[in-house]
Amino acid sequence: MWNFAANQFVFFMKNKRTHQQVILKSFTFSLLFFISILILSLPANAQDSNIVKYNDSLALENVLVEKYYVADSSGSILPKHSIVYRIYIDMKPGYTLQAVYGDKKHELVIKTSTKFYNDKICSAETGFNVDIKKIQINAVAFDSWITMGAAARGYTGIPLSEDNSERFSFLDSNISFKKKDGLTKGVLPDFTTFNLDLKFFNNDSSATKFSTDNGGWAALGGIKGPTPENKVLIAQLTTTGLLSFKINVQIGTPSGASVKFVYDNPGDSEIKNSKLKFN
Repeated sequence: MWNFAANQFVFFMKNKRTHQQVILKSFTFSLLFFISILILSLPANAQDSNIVKYNDSLALENVLVEKYYVADSSGSILPKHSIVYRIYIDMKPGYTLQAVYGDKKHELVIKTSTKFYNDKICSAETGFNVDIKKIQINAVAFDSWITMGAAARGYTGIPLSEDNSERFSFLDSNISFKKKDGLTKGVLPDFTTFNLDLKFFNNDSSATKFSTDNGGWAALGGIKGPTPENKVLIAQLTTTGLLSFKINVQIGTPSGASVKFVYDNPGDSEIKNSKLKFN
């Protein structure tokens, strides 16, 4: 299991009727406890075995790195040659993405050879913080952040190749998004992070490397993609440089079990998938 050092963790859940945040509990716990929360939020009918079934070992089909937008003209708000990347976890139908993480044996690293663009107006640390009402202002739509599905408040990220909502685009002022914008109305999961410094996504001067060997982000109960292709957005990253990353993910199975996929050196009950490492 993940071996996080004990840390203080205050878990907030939004009351859907009042939209007020309610503190449920404050306590000290390890990564083992963090993972148990994720698993217990699923149907508890397959938690007694560490043996990974063959079909479940194939749950992670691909890691899609989409070039969402390329600033190839001097008229762009972004620095010239900037590329907005979106990273999707592509799973077999019926599976859910539970967490993206790094541990002592498998450090999570997301970096660029230059720096990541962080919009000063948006200042979103996660896709859940992007204000859909401001998405056409400045370069708000191209801010860098992490997420579990959300690309804006109330909206799920969807690959442009699968976005069929051609009659409407929030970004229609940009010729690249006249018919599709990679956003679709959706029900977003309860999102949480552990032991991450999200101030990284507010810094536009030294944001070059985001890493953890003791943290991650998660969707309580897991999340499926917005189409039958089952691709879940986990990050949007804008840079003029060369993007590279190595990540690990935990995926929930249809039977209620969980499987950990790592980019290298798998341990017991872990599955290696080299697609989790990019460049």
